[in-house]
Amino acid sequence: MDDQFLVTCPYCGEQVEIYLESDVKGTFVQDCEVCCNPWRVRVSGSGDDRDVEVVRADGSE
Repeated sequence: MDDQFLVTCPYCGEQVEIYLESDVKGTFVQDCEVCCNPWRVRVSGSGDDRDVEVVRADGSE
């Protein structure tokens, strides 16, 4: 099971690898490691079929 996900920051456009525990589901806020802006991370699915979506969490989404 892959717990590493490559996402693109919706602010600075940098690709960042994030680690998610295998039991993480739902939505949470995390800051970009590069530009420090807040992301809203949505995790859906389970097991090897998880999908991760990253959007702005500054109210403009």
